Amino acid sequence: MVSEVNNPKILIVDDNKENIDLIAYFLKPQNYQIYTATDGVEALTQVENTKPDIILLDIMLPKMDGFQVCERIKKNAETRFIPVIMITALKELKDKIRSLEVGADDFISKPFENVELLTRVKSLLRIKRYHDQLEEKNLELEEKNKALLKMDQFKEELNHLIVHDMKNPLFVIQGNLQMMEMGLGDSISPMVQKYLGRIDRSTQNLLRMVLNLIDVFKIEGGSIELSKELIGLNELIEKAHERIMDYPENEKKQIELILADKMPFIKLDTSVMERVFDNMLTFAASNVGSDGKIEIQTFITETEVGVILHDFGIQIPIKYSESIFDKFSQVEIKNEGFRLGRGLTLTFSKLAVEAHGGSLQVDADNKVGNRFIMKFPLS
Repeated sequence: MVSEVNNPKILIVDDNKENIDLIAYFLKPQNYQIYTATDGVEALTQVENTKPDIILLDIMLPKMDGFQVCERIKKNAETRFIPVIMITALKELKDKIRSLEVGADDFISKPFENVELLTRVKSLLRIKRYHDQLEEKNLELEEKNKALLKMDQFKEELNHLIVHDMKNPLFVIQGNLQMMEMGLGDSISPMVQKYLGRIDRSTQNLLRMVLNLIDVFKIEGGSIELSKELIGLNELIEKAHERIMDYPENEKKQIELILADKMPFIKLDTSVMERVFDNMLTFAASNVGSDGKIEIQTFITETEVGVILHDFGIQIPIKYSESIFDKFSQVEIKNEGFRLGRGLTLTFSKLAVEAHGGSLQVDADNKVGNRFIMKFPLS
């Protein structure tokens, strides 16, 4: 950092005291702080102790020549941005090339004009000042970025805590509903049964949203533990189909299952994947009209098994085919009038499938509705 705007520190390195005095004589009217050294070793000590803003370095020095001194300065992370002007009586081109190779910022040949010396010094000091200002700004930005990251981590932890604590009252609500149904037994009226069913489905939806959020945090943090067991995709889809058709609003919707024969079993976490299929089917069902159409197809190849879920409803624009799964894009897409399900339905589904080594993506070539393709490796 340039020590003071109008009072920079200059180190003059020359084994001839008369040369030092002459250079100092030219520089003192500019109100510079002058430091001196008469050999290469002393020069490096002065650089470490005084942290000069610019160095005027003679090439022909005892103990360590100017080339070696310059190279040491430029290889040191703490001093490499200090400008170095090589001063030499040598005229050969190879010496100038050598000066540049060791990192010198400029060079000047003896004898030199005082105006030339002052101009070069002022020019390099100005560049050094700009660099120091940039370094200060970078440090400020780095500190602000650390503070933002810390705040973001705090928000994530707080969100996770809140979401996690939401599970307990939901379990209590569901448990009490079951106790009410058991207590009422056969005496329950159709109207009460209808409303109890609505409450139960709503709590199930809310619980699924909460569990999705918790698992998104876990997967992103690398802390989710999957309890895998052998199961078939056809079985998971059939159960998800039964659950979705149990909702009165889906009674007239056409949900066609096209399930491949002889589907092999693969290792999946059943509870996690049940939520994935519930999420995907709920999204599809909410995206079609009261008598809309949905197709669910399973397939098998030599290396993988998969599911294609195609709803013939409102198509989400292809430009969102990647960001549709990004939790930070949900608000933007919904603000444009497109439904993505409740909470982080699609975000959780993609992360959960990928946690099993699979993939979930939107078919960008599809023309009607939304076509999702889910794949799992057979291995």
